[in-house]
Amino acid sequence: MSEPITIEINEFLPVDSSIVENPPTENLPSENLPSENLYSENLPSENFITTETNNISSITIEINDPLPNPIIELIKQHSKIALLIGLNYVDSPEITLNNRIQSMNNAKQILLNMYGFTEDNILVLIEPTREKVLTTLNTIIGSSNLLNEIIIYYSGYGNGIMKTDLGFCAEPGIIDNLAKQIMPADFVEIGQHELMYMLNQSSCKTVCIMDMCPYGNEEMLLKWGADVNNNVKVITLCESDSHNTNKNQLIQSMLMEHSSALLTL
Repeated sequence: MSEPITIEINEFLPVDSSIVENPPTENLPSENLPSENLYSENLPSENFITTETNNISSITIEINDPLPNPIIELIKQHSKIALLIGLNYVDSPEITLNNRIQSMNNAKQILLNMYGFTEDNILVLIEPTREKVLTTLNTIIGSSNLLNEIIIYYSGYGNGIMKTDLGFCAEPGIIDNLAKQIMPADFVEIGQHELMYMLNQSSCKTVCIMDMCPYGNEEMLLKWGADVNNNVKVITLCESDSHNTNKNQLIQSMLMEHSSALLTL
C-alpha cells in the first residue's frame, strides 16, 4: 500500500448561500412542498444553510496500489516459463476427447525430467475459456523481455469444428488440419491470425507446440509441420484422438533442437 497523499489547500472554500431559509413557494403545488420535519433529525435547529465559510487546510487521499499480477511475479523469479493448455471438453459429452489432457501431462513430464523446468515455472490451464487463454498468453508474451525462454503446449481440437444452435458440426470447405488454432472450452476459437500475431510479439526465444485433434476424422494418422519466424518457432501436430500416437519422442527432439538454439544466443 502506498503512502497517503496530503493536498494543501490555501484558500477558503465558501459554502453555497444561494439557497435561503424560506424559499418562495407560491408557484409550487402543495403536494410538492417539503414536509416540515423531513430533515429535522439531521439539521441544526437555527438555520437551514448558513453563509459561513469552511476553513479546510488539507485533504488526505489514500491511494491503494493494485494487487500484483501473480504471473508477472512468477516471471520475475525465473528465466524461463512454460504454459500448458489441455482440453478434453468434458462439459460437451457428444464431442468429449479422451487423451488430450494426458498428452499435456506427458509434455509436462518431459519438461520436468529433461529440460530443467520445475513445478514453479510451469503454468497449467485445464478446460480454460477463451478469455482465460488470452489473458494468460498476453501476460506472458507481454513480459517476455524479462525471460530467456517461453514454451507453450496446447492439446485439444484444432480447426474443423464449429458449434451451432443445433449442436456441433464440421466447418464447411477444405480443412487445413495443420492450421494453428486453439479451441477453448467455450468454443470461441482463437484463430491462426490472432494466435500468430500474439506469439510474434515475443521478445525471447519461444516455441509453441500445437498438438491438435481433427473433428469428424477418426482415422487420421499423425501429420506435423513447423514454422519459424525470427525467435518464434511453432510446431503443429494433428492426429485423431483414437490413434493417440506416442508423440513423446517427437516432442523431445523438437525441444532439444530448441534448447540447442538457445545455447547459441
